[in-house]
Amino acid sequence: MNSDRGLDVDAMLAADSVDTGCAAGFEILHRYVEEELVGGEPARAHPGVAAHLESCPACRQDYLGMIEAAQMFGDARPSAP
Repeated sequence: MNSDRGLDVDAMLAADSVDTGCAAGFEILHRYVEEELVGGEPARAHPGVAAHLESCPACRQDYLGMIEAAQMFGDARPSAP
């Protein structure tokens, strides 16, 4: 561990090798976003998704869009028929 910054370089490099890819990441992206919105650490729980979001601009855009939508409409409830 790098004591100057508190970063574990080996752990960061290892995360890249577990990139889940687009399909697998998309399957759990909603849970990743939910965990982040409640103050959790989704990158720790899902390092493969975190690695993929760093390397895939399209999935990163999906992720950012989900964050934005959840922040804007997270408390919305369906209207009664």
